[in-house]
Amino acid sequence: MDAKHMALALQRLLAITHTGLSFSRNPFDQERYEEIEKELHQLLESMTDLDPQEVGDLLRPTRSYATPLLDVRAFIVKENQICLVRGVGKDDWSLPGGFAEIGLSLRENVAKEVKEETGFTADVKELLAIFDTNRHQFQGQQFMKCVFACELLEGAFQPNHEIAELRFFEIDDLPVLSQTRITGEQITWCWEIYQGRKPQMID
Repeated sequence: MDAKHMALALQRLLAITHTGLSFSRNPFDQERYEEIEKELHQLLESMTDLDPQEVGDLLRPTRSYATPLLDVRAFIVKENQICLVRGVGKDDWSLPGGFAEIGLSLRENVAKEVKEETGFTADVKELLAIFDTNRHQFQGQQFMKCVFACELLEGAFQPNHEIAELRFFEIDDLPVLSQTRITGEQITWCWEIYQGRKPQMID
């Protein structure tokens, strides 16, 4: 079994363990699941690029049935350039966005993330793509990444506790990207769709 398939197997075991911790009422089973979780913690640290904090986040019991997480991203184009943001203390860039929150629609989540990270209100338009991180950017936890085309309306960017910088980039001159958040291949895919062209599959 190669490294990728081993990592996917660990991810699956982690999901089963969290589900077991959430639903098992037998104290002995709880102890067994907790022991498995400790072993998975060590394996994930040794086999992935995740830092200890990220591994800890993955191993936090969900207290519900384990399912993929939902991530939303805003694809904003202005004067033929793409809007990217750089997080505080980071050297890499990504599309604005983050985890979807319960109680909000996908579009409402995107608008909320854009407002919080850029200072602008946004008109959230069509869904451009849905990416499965297990296929494109494995990171321990599986995410479904939904990228929406957006148009900035009114507002102004101010550095905040989360985002240090906002800039627009040419599609052929992108900066170093945060690979866990968005890849150059994914941005190119969205760009092709945004331009009305049918992109080549990247599955």
